[in-house]
Amino acid sequence: MTQVRTTVRRARTAVRVLAPYGRPYRRHLIEGAVATVVLVAARLAFPWPLRGLMEIVFHQNLTARGGTVLGLVPHVGDPIIWLVGAFAVIVLVWGVSESLQRLAFTRYAVGLVRDVQAEALRRLPRAVKRGENAGDLISTVTSDASRVKTGAKSILIGMSRNGGFFLGVAVIVSLIDPLIGIVFLTGGLATVAAGAVGAWRSSMIIRRSREREGALTDDLHQFLSGTAELAKPAPQSRRADSKATRVEGLTTLAVHAILGTSTCTILVLTIQEGRSGALSSGSVFTILAYILLMHNKTVGLGRSIVRLGRVLPSAERIAKLTKKARHPSTKRVPTRTTAADGRQSPAHLAQDRNVEAGVSKYRQLGELDD
Repeated sequence: MTQVRTTVRRARTAVRVLAPYGRPYRRHLIEGAVATVVLVAARLAFPWPLRGLMEIVFHQNLTARGGTVLGLVPHVGDPIIWLVGAFAVIVLVWGVSESLQRLAFTRYAVGLVRDVQAEALRRLPRAVKRGENAGDLISTVTSDASRVKTGAKSILIGMSRNGGFFLGVAVIVSLIDPLIGIVFLTGGLATVAAGAVGAWRSSMIIRRSREREGALTDDLHQFLSGTAELAKPAPQSRRADSKATRVEGLTTLAVHAILGTSTCTILVLTIQEGRSGALSSGSVFTILAYILLMHNKTVGLGRSIVRLGRVLPSAERIAKLTKKARHPSTKRVPTRTTAADGRQSPAHLAQDRNVEAGVSKYRQLGELDD
């Protein structure tokens, strides 16, 4: 439990440090949230026109619990045309909102990480003065920042759309039949718990791998500068990704097992209530359609949660660098100074100017990514 609490505390700290960099891009975050709501609504509406068509074919029993979709169709013209048209509109809205959501969240993630990376680059000279590992700094500013950007995009997109769809389906199924809704909600929460455990285990493995990656980058930096021989990579560094992948695979297997159990239970309850007349055939179709649609989405939700385990160590490392930049150490560390007046040497001043120029050029190039 101590390790779990430590991981949660590290995650909160990383979010608290990095979140302010996303404020200039809140508009993209809001646009993505609105697109997510529209996307989830389209997914939830997807089975209903098909249910109406089924009611026409099988002559829906209006006395059974669950009502009928045909009662909502205008009494003008052929109801089949109305239902097919509604289905086409839903599919169109689904596609447009999904594209807009992906674009908005991508712009938010790219902007946030770009500003974090630019701030880290600007503060690198101070970190070097504090005597921090040069290779670790290089790895943090480049590799970790890239991982955070890629992970943030996929997590924002996957967790918002799949999580929202799960909550919507849970509400609708509970309104149709409370018992089935409870079983569905229990299976979903168990899936989230399994994903959280997998994310924690994966983060423990990846965190050690990132530390070794920083050490290897430092060895490479010293080798290229001619100050040390290149050390042989440790065998553990090559096995870290395979271990994390194995944890993710086992977590996905657990998610499938949980969903399979809850799905089988829901199928039995739904068919029994349909046979007894407690549920209309339309309601049975709606529940079964949601269960089929939800399976892959819930697995995707579990995978998005597990993916946090890979992103969290990188977020912690770059947040640690930017946090140090906000609270520079007052400890005196030997730097390149002149013996006469203690000022920075021309070489160090040139380094500072080069970093500032690099940050300026980086920001200009970054604007093109939007």
